[in-house]
Amino acid sequence: MFLKLVKHELHETYRLLLLLFAGLLVMAGLARGSIWIMDLSNNAALKILGVMLIGIFVLSCVATVILTVVLMMVRFARSVHGDEGYLTHTLPVGTHSILLSRLLVSLLAVLSSYAAVYLGFRICTAGVKSVSEIGTVFRLSMQELDIDPGRGLLKFGVMILVSSLTQILQIFAAISIGHSFNTGKTGKSVLFYFVLSIGSSLVTNLLSLVVMGSQLLSQSQASLSQLTELATYFSLGADLILAGVYYFLTWIMTRKRLNLA
Repeated sequence: MFLKLVKHELHETYRLLLLLFAGLLVMAGLARGSIWIMDLSNNAALKILGVMLIGIFVLSCVATVILTVVLMMVRFARSVHGDEGYLTHTLPVGTHSILLSRLLVSLLAVLSSYAAVYLGFRICTAGVKSVSEIGTVFRLSMQELDIDPGRGLLKFGVMILVSSLTQILQIFAAISIGHSFNTGKTGKSVLFYFVLSIGSSLVTNLLSLVVMGSQLLSQSQASLSQLTELATYFSLGADLILAGVYYFLTWIMTRKRLNLA
């Protein structure tokens, strides 16, 4: 049944996302064509048009990620706490299966939006010399910091994955708390999102100061790479703890305080 839930969510989510991603890639192709034309022509009108197309592509990248998150929010609110919730909660599955299926599909959707933006960027900048030079500078900077590029990219990927997971669960928790009220559910969901954001930021920043400060005092000769690695592991640990807290809040509000009225 869990796999059926995932399959249904994938269908409902990606039938819209695929159109969104296709539009982004089309804009990437148009932007790349405009760069090619601008390199070959000195016509002012063509250059203005090219700059406009590049600007639209950049806005499309931002819009793709934002709309993916909005769709994720709407799907969760409707299928778990909205009208579809009446059907969802009559299925022969537990609350954990319902939440985990939404979480898995939402995470895939967000990561897919990142991948679509990256692919669009590669299409738009294909053959552009300055972009390859940026990559070279990045690799040299990593070497100067004594960081293996492959290991650094792996850490970056893990951080993106964990951070995305935490943010999705924070949204789920805020929606679940907001929808436990009888009125103003959407407004209260937004309010609790900011409450959770501010609270978690204050706690993590305070703990970060304590951990980094103690590290500096105990190891005055610590290298920049060591401090960077410590900050990375601390960030990952904090995100994982917050993800657990947000999941528990989502589960308890859905299991104990479900309000479909």
